[in-house]
Amino acid sequence: MPIRPAFLDLIASRRSQLRKELSVLLPSPVAITWEIGCGHGHFLTAYASVISRRFHVGIDLRLERIIKARRKGERAGLANCHFVRCEAREFLNGLPPHVTFSEIWVLFPDPWPKVRHHKNRLLQPKFFEAVAGRTEEGTPLYFRTDHVGYFREVYTFLASLTTWRLASTAVWPLEWPTVFQSRAPSYHSLVALRTAHPAKPTVIVAPGLPAPEKPTLPA
Repeated sequence: MPIRPAFLDLIASRRSQLRKELSVLLPSPVAITWEIGCGHGHFLTAYASVISRRFHVGIDLRLERIIKARRKGERAGLANCHFVRCEAREFLNGLPPHVTFSEIWVLFPDPWPKVRHHKNRLLQPKFFEAVAGRTEEGTPLYFRTDHVGYFREVYTFLASLTTWRLASTAVWPLEWPTVFQSRAPSYHSLVALRTAHPAKPTVIVAPGLPAPEKPTLPA
């Protein structure tokens, strides 16, 4: 079924607005801490107050969460912590080419538990390859989930990737329970580290969305 022109126009407009927002927020070369699915900002505001030398950006799809997260950052006086409403793959495609990641946090992402919905899961090999293009050797990605199936899937395919490796002895730098973690009876965590293997330029889009006409790739 063809995509309606009105929908394409809406997506193009949103992507243009996101690019403008990110170019204003991140005008100069910088390596940022990126939290995907920041919720109300509990973790990232705490982390930004501890790791004050870094610039931190959290994203979430729900506007009410972003509003609450921004209020937390403002109350804490954190000039190094910002929150943006967007989807993770759209964020990657709209990010200025001079921005890289010093670390990535993915805490309790949507597990899309039904088998027919697994394609919607964010953490897949192509996502890791796309992120690898904006990271240096040794950059960590922290992943935590209460869904055993999702954890096993990521743990398994990481072993086949050349740009990332599992770090069995890596230290979890901050334990600050999120709302989802406080509700979970148990959870599983892993740390993936960027290897020295060159990354392939990779563009990813959320299921159901058209590919961007001019994706922003790292410089």
